[in-house]
Amino acid sequence: MPAPWTAYIDMEFAGIRGTRQGMQIPIEIGVVLHEPVSDSISFAGRDFCHDVEVELWKNVTNHIGKRVDGFRRVFNLSRPGETLPEEKYRLDAEGTRRARKAIAGAHADIRAFMQALNAKDIDTLVFFARRREMETFQRARVNTGGFVIRDLQSEIRHRYSLKEDVSLDRMSLVIGFALNGRTLSSQHFSYKIPDRFRYIIKPHKAVGDAARMLLVAQEFRHYPDAFEAGVKDHIQDYEAQKNHGDDLQTG
Repeated sequence: MPAPWTAYIDMEFAGIRGTRQGMQIPIEIGVVLHEPVSDSISFAGRDFCHDVEVELWKNVTNHIGKRVDGFRRVFNLSRPGETLPEEKYRLDAEGTRRARKAIAGAHADIRAFMQALNAKDIDTLVFFARRREMETFQRARVNTGGFVIRDLQSEIRHRYSLKEDVSLDRMSLVIGFALNGRTLSSQHFSYKIPDRFRYIIKPHKAVGDAARMLLVAQEFRHYPDAFEAGVKDHIQDYEAQKNHGDDLQTG
């Protein structure tokens, strides 16, 4: 009999245009399911397409994973391939009503998506900085009772008594995360990517970040000595280069 599955979950969010990021909407969810005995994985994801204009910010990081810049893209969730001009805009009462309707629709999408995953025997939900996702599950009326809830970022910080949380971008550097055609890999693990997910498994996409979380968790659990050494070396390099103001190289 197969062991229960672990679900690595990530969501991406955007601000509602005209609210200065005051109203947020989930725009996609990604899950990588892992069965630890057979080391089998399965992918699932969904974009949320609702008639609302959003502002999506993406970070630019340098070669040590430090944020050095960011860029903004404005688009309508129902037409994600079409970029809108960046002009001053303030949401009016009708726009606020439509935005709330879109957010409620995204929450309904999340609820339906998670209910569909019930076909798998899942016993653990894993996040990387879980607060935002857990708050969204609560608002979407997703019942997380009965699951083991893990926050990988918090576990790593407490295991090594770190002064601050370390981002998923930086943890990806520690484990040597790589995408190579049909596979995703770290120092000690490699998994095949199904054809339908090949072009959406990348950093800062929900399924891609869920995949990075799986690899970080695998290295953290199965190769603790190498992982600890990698974390300590990375933090030493990060602090040294940060203190020297080396923020202009964007590897």
